[in-house]
Amino acid sequence: MRLFARLGDLLANAWLVLRNLVVAWTAPRGMYVLLELRGNYPEHRTPQPWWNRWQPDTVDDVRGRLEQIGADPDAAGVIVMLDGVEAALASLQSLRAALAGCRASGKRVIAYVTHASTRLYYLASAADTVVMPESGVLDLVGVTLEATFLGDALGRLGVAGEFERIAEYKSAIEPLTRGAMSEPMREALNTVLDSVFGDLVDDIAVSRGLGPEVVRRLTDDAPLSARAAADARLVDAVLYEDELAAYLAPGEGRHPALVPWAAARHRLRRPLRRRAPEAAIAVITLRGPIVMGESRRRPALPLPLFRGETAGHATTARAVRAVERSGRFGALVVSIDSPGGSALASDLIWREIERIGRRKPVVAFFGNVAASGGYYVAAPAQRIVCQPGTLTGSIGIIAGKFNIRGLLERLGAHREILARGTAATIGSPFVPFSADERRRLRAQTEETYARFVDRVSRGRRMAPDAVRAVARGRVWTGRQAKELGLVDALGDFPSALAAAKELMGVAATQTVPVVHVRPPRGPTAAPEHPVAALGDIAAGVGAFLEERVLALFPWEVTVR
Repeated sequence: MRLFARLGDLLANAWLVLRNLVVAWTAPRGMYVLLELRGNYPEHRTPQPWWNRWQPDTVDDVRGRLEQIGADPDAAGVIVMLDGVEAALASLQSLRAALAGCRASGKRVIAYVTHASTRLYYLASAADTVVMPESGVLDLVGVTLEATFLGDALGRLGVAGEFERIAEYKSAIEPLTRGAMSEPMREALNTVLDSVFGDLVDDIAVSRGLGPEVVRRLTDDAPLSARAAADARLVDAVLYEDELAAYLAPGEGRHPALVPWAAARHRLRRPLRRRAPEAAIAVITLRGPIVMGESRRRPALPLPLFRGETAGHATTARAVRAVERSGRFGALVVSIDSPGGSALASDLIWREIERIGRRKPVVAFFGNVAASGGYYVAAPAQRIVCQPGTLTGSIGIIAGKFNIRGLLERLGAHREILARGTAATIGSPFVPFSADERRRLRAQTEETYARFVDRVSRGRRMAPDAVRAVARGRVWTGRQAKELGLVDALGDFPSALAAAKELMGVAATQTVPVVHVRPPRGPTAAPEHPVAALGDIAAGVGAFLEERVLALFPWEVTVR
């Protein structure tokens, strides 16, 4: 098999050499590639069913394009057209790292923005040059975290939340049970906002050669016109898009060609294949709420927890076991972008990762969020890598139910329940907890929390008391988590791959294949179909809400 693989590489490289020779002969010299960025930018692509092959661009896609531009001697640089980028902070930091890598290759990076929000400008500031049109506006206004509290409103409707939580910072259920933010929740979220805003200010200050205090003052003075932003040294040139070619011309020389990526990709040279003799690195992606059963992809819904993908324990277990059995893989990178979910499903995934870690090194990479159950599953990894803006931690538990008996009575409905067994109605939303049931629920919650702490203590090699000190349901940014020992290093996905190579004993300069693993289909997994997916929404949400114990963190920090 290795002989056939090398023969295939030889033939592919022969074709690439011929192609690159033609490209070198015909491509314009000194061209700038126009690269448009818009969308949410998840870290990786994931396998999709036949009826939903389209996927948005990912950080991996942008990184690969910038690397190809950086390696081509005929490309002078890249013009990044920023419009409608909705990526969260950690994804923005990964995109900034990709732009920095292109600059490090010797290429010029220009960011063109019309109406720059804080999010867009934070990304644009990683470029050599920031350009805005005269009519542009710089809304460098900062970051927010907003929450609507429905506890009083639900109470008026006759809905009562009956929950136990560990500990005081575990605030995921507060918007549905309280009328206002608790002090522990306010304290924790203000700490997160301070860290996030500090990173934004510091990164922009370094990129623009300004002091942090100057950037903070400019943020307080926002919004700024393009001219005012240029006077403040936040923008380098005030130009319309059609003036870019003249601006980039060397002296009085000929204007460089500005080539959109769709055409440039055919005019850039491609790297030759270099197959490493060592084993490959497997990548398994966990994205979305963690649930029992199979992973699903659902149409967008207004509730953040129930749109997009879910990470099922059975699907993930099959993928991990496939990597474990295969002699092709020398290490596993688990890429996690999840707010957690089912405590049971999280523990079952934890077991699979803990077990494979005895045979092969495991590295966890955190995307925008890896909190609660998302952190739980990563605890046994030998290395954990995340971005400074990743939301992580939230080591805590929520358990309980909503009692809607009062709502039914207000509607004039009456439900009769006949039961055998003193705890037969413990999960019923139509019967309040008895004192004894509440005691049992609390005991179950404390047992699950103790298990969570134990998993983290063993995986991170921390004393249980040290884990409890940073747990209690409190969420941290990646930078804070690094200081507290909850993660090992700050960096992007290539940093996680580098850690995997190190654990494999492979030199940093050695090329190692990276394979995104598609889990084998399970015996009970139904084929995905557009109609089936629509019907699966209600069942999936219902199954999630039936979970009595949750390890969940649903917050998002918005970079305005």
